[in-house]
Amino acid sequence: MFDEIRKIPYFAARNFRMLYTYKLAFSASIIGIVFNLFYLVLFGSMFGISNLQSISNYGGDFISYLLIGSIGWSFLWSIMDATSVSLSQEMSLGPFESILLTPTRLSTLMLSYSLYGCFFGFIILVVLMVVGFFLFGISVFASATILTLIIFVLSVSMMIGFGMIFGGLTIWLKQIGETVTLLQNVALFFCGVYFPIAVLPELFQPIAQYVPFYYSIEGLRISLIPSTPASEIYYFIGVLLILSIIFVLTGLVVLRTGLAKAKRDGSLAFY
Repeated sequence: MFDEIRKIPYFAARNFRMLYTYKLAFSASIIGIVFNLFYLVLFGSMFGISNLQSISNYGGDFISYLLIGSIGWSFLWSIMDATSVSLSQEMSLGPFESILLTPTRLSTLMLSYSLYGCFFGFIILVVLMVVGFFLFGISVFASATILTLIIFVLSVSMMIGFGMIFGGLTIWLKQIGETVTLLQNVALFFCGVYFPIAVLPELFQPIAQYVPFYYSIEGLRISLIPSTPASEIYYFIGVLLILSIIFVLTGLVVLRTGLAKAKRDGSLAFY
């Protein structure tokens, strides 16, 4: 077990070097996220929106609402993107089978992808915080507490589980198409990232309770509101704890199942 843990930083460092090598691609990703935030802010400004009744429970400030949603969403999905994209590249370029011929567990490789995703997500978090502070005068995490950190950690664990699930499906099916993008779009609609759940049609509002990512974004928001009762934050922490356990265990099962099938089919060496 200790040998496997020691391997994780080495695999993650390899991904960091690849990130540093392709500076243009890295810069374009960051700039794209920042411009997406600007588009939303300017779109709201076009209609003279600054304080909205629909987000009064979150302080009412439109830009702050968007900024928190963008930070939480970008951080979490950077983990998912890192795991699914990195694994696809390993399979298509060839080193995947060679790595598995060594005494290295697939879960170790997936955790290194997740660590890389956390690093990339942290960069996005810092960039958006700087943009929010210097351009809009908003200090997003000024009221953060230890409970905010716990929500972040549990959300990361949950996303690692999702990453392993889609990693296992990639090994199994080789091509999962736009499945991750579809999941992302559905989650964006129901998780209150850019607009509150209250503005959805009443028929759709209860669905948000069944979307795991809702508890990450909503939990992050309410943990940053000083007047939120601790019991309400504990509820989101409890749900995220259960979800993270479920999805990590499910991810491990899907990974092992996908790997076993690929070995039987002899399909580890090509994508």
